[in-house]
Amino acid sequence: MNEIVLSLYDTNPGAWVSMGIVSLSVLTSWALNYSSPHVRVFGTVLAGLGCLIVAAWFFLFIINSGVLEDPKPNQTPLDSAKPSLLWIQSVSALLTGVFLLYVAKRQRLNSSVLVLTARNEDNRYGKVSRMLHWTIAILFIALIPMGIFTSMIPEDADYRNAYYVVHKSLGVTIFLLVLVRLVWNKLSQRPSLDNALTAREEKLAHRAHNTLYFMMLAIPITGFMMTSYHGKETYFFFWEIQPLWEESDIYKVWGGFHKYLLPYLLYIVLGAHILGALKHQFLDKHQNAFKRMVS
Repeated sequence: MNEIVLSLYDTNPGAWVSMGIVSLSVLTSWALNYSSPHVRVFGTVLAGLGCLIVAAWFFLFIINSGVLEDPKPNQTPLDSAKPSLLWIQSVSALLTGVFLLYVAKRQRLNSSVLVLTARNEDNRYGKVSRMLHWTIAILFIALIPMGIFTSMIPEDADYRNAYYVVHKSLGVTIFLLVLVRLVWNKLSQRPSLDNALTAREEKLAHRAHNTLYFMMLAIPITGFMMTSYHGKETYFFFWEIQPLWEESDIYKVWGGFHKYLLPYLLYIVLGAHILGALKHQFLDKHQNAFKRMVS
């Protein structure tokens, strides 16, 4: 087993892009849950602009890069679905960004001051949980289309390594933040579910939450295992972590989990989680559904 070697990796712009994405995610989650209503509006605007940036990245760069028409050769038949997935996710980002800017406009009418404690309360999450939740969510959602595109970039593309630096840096960051979130859940008990939920809905909510935690840990872990067994480095911003194991064809097994099984399962679970939250807020008229995690 090779020893971990950390070296300053300051020549790749991907490290700086990673820092920028993480900083913007933290700033957005902080602003979304700040006491001042004006700052919360700013947070919603940042969230909307973040979605629009993802859409602009696709429509202005990805489409013109030629990768959609001439990607890296497919490893499995599932790879042929990647261009369609990028289209769906980018259009969704565009629509979500426009919607969030509309929400920010309506949010300007709200003059209430948000009073939160650091710890969770009986019926809503506290500052720490909210910050961790939204930072992880923003990074994870940004990582999905980026990961798809990164796996499509031809081997000889000059920007390929920069994308891998960003992709892997964000993956390690998410993994560490999820560990912190799990520890915090033990230190500050999570609020009980909304009393308006049926017994079946409560069970589904618990399963969805647990599955999402599992996915947010399993995807980075399988990615790291795939990378190490493939003899490749793992990047964490300005540092390069050498493989922990000797190169082996077992990387294909880990790659099957990381690139195919877990992502498609994630689409289902994450989609159900978002649709469930929207249903409780707008169809079931549970007015506190969103306010438990954002105000």
